[in-house]
Amino acid sequence: MNRRDVIKSCSMFAVGTMFNLINFEDVLASDSDKGSYKVYKKTLLVKEDGTPLKESDIQPYTAFLFFYPFKSTPCYIINTGHEVKPVEVKLKDGKSYKFAGGIGSKKSIVAYSAICPHQWSYPTKDFSLLNYYSPTEKSETTGKSGVIQCCAHISVFDPTNGGTVLEGPAEFPLAAVVLQEENGNLYAVGILGKDQFNEFFDLYKSDMIEQFGSLEKAKEELDKTVVMEVGKHVKEQIKC
Repeated sequence: MNRRDVIKSCSMFAVGTMFNLINFEDVLASDSDKGSYKVYKKTLLVKEDGTPLKESDIQPYTAFLFFYPFKSTPCYIINTGHEVKPVEVKLKDGKSYKFAGGIGSKKSIVAYSAICPHQWSYPTKDFSLLNYYSPTEKSETTGKSGVIQCCAHISVFDPTNGGTVLEGPAEFPLAAVVLQEENGNLYAVGILGKDQFNEFFDLYKSDMIEQFGSLEKAKEELDKTVVMEVGKHVKEQIKC
């Protein structure tokens, strides 16, 4: 199957921050903010050799893959190469929440769920339609760079602005992964934004059972999660 056929078939099939906790109480000051944040198990980010991930391991303009909050739900961590400032993320229903911006020495590192909030396309072992486009490459369909774009239905998200929707049918931003830094180690501790994991597991129930043996195992939370190059997990990153 060629790339165009894959994109077409996946589009038909799919019905489907890094966040600094130092000022967490200030960031989640309103009831609206608190309703957008959900705590999950505190999970250490590690390299493939099992040692803790450090800021220096995250090269600029590259997306790395890890799984959080469940062993089956992928996320991207990206060093944007420049400061990502705090922003109020506004939703179409009038609600909003505060994204605290990037972390690290340059405040340039962010992390997001790699599940498209439109119809839940996500990176599988065979291919990914939801991918990061570095500032040095342009999407053929939108001409945009430095974005996360889903080729299932051409939803485009801005990783430097809280994962907000730039264009396309998606009604919600990408959910941000809330991380905490302790003694130079990085931990994922929660999700900021719309939590759509129930819909994800409902849609991909049979896939989860086939891959993990049961839905319960697919929903297991981890003590550690490996951060890897996307190509180590995905055979083909389909960009458009």
